[in-house]
Amino acid sequence: MRFFKALQPIKAISFDLDDTLYDNVPIISQAEVDFARYLCTTYQLPEFTAKPQFWAELKDKTLAAEPALANDVTALRIHALMQSFSFLHLHLSFEQASTLIAKFIQMRSQIKVPAASFEILDRLKVRYPLAALSNGNSDLRQSGLEHCFNYDLRPNLDSLRSKPQPDLFYAYARLLKLKPSEILHIGDDPVTDVEGAMLAGCQCAWLRGGYAGRCAQFPALTAVPTFMIDSLDELSFLWTD
Repeated sequence: MRFFKALQPIKAISFDLDDTLYDNVPIISQAEVDFARYLCTTYQLPEFTAKPQFWAELKDKTLAAEPALANDVTALRIHALMQSFSFLHLHLSFEQASTLIAKFIQMRSQIKVPAASFEILDRLKVRYPLAALSNGNSDLRQSGLEHCFNYDLRPNLDSLRSKPQPDLFYAYARLLKLKPSEILHIGDDPVTDVEGAMLAGCQCAWLRGGYAGRCAQFPALTAVPTFMIDSLDELSFLWTD
């Protein structure tokens, strides 16, 4: 643990999900593979569509054409899937695409959260309100994390922009009628988590490298966190002080 700024009194805590509480890389990678195969087989598509790269490239093109979709990864996937089918000269309605992406979310939410993460969340929840602040679309109920959080805040196309924009942090502060500085955010990403939290005026604990050490390190920092940890176990001072 390394402090960069003095820690101020904390009245609430928020957590990023993917790569902070569990290793998300193998889960999302496998989901992309399985979903591509599912689409290829179910709709009898050309063999090249069985590769995730095909869908990823068209998703990138959809985002480039509609940048606002960056604020809702589920909506982005729905629109990208419709555009992809159109590219293949097939029609897919919004309702059909939504049903398919719900299946993808189910695949990507097959998360085995480590027991240590559950224990840390349970200990913290005794002392603080907890919120999940994630740009992703993992299902807390399916992953077993639902009971760990008082709030689950995600960006959307209507009112809440994705991190590092401060919207999610401000929304959490409003819910609890707190100053942003009274909230400690914990996350792995140097930009979405650290820069986002600091931009909102919150405090931030940066989990360097993420849960499995796969995430960006010091060179990617765009803001200075309150303190840095290499393991979630280092948060124990928050319930033992």
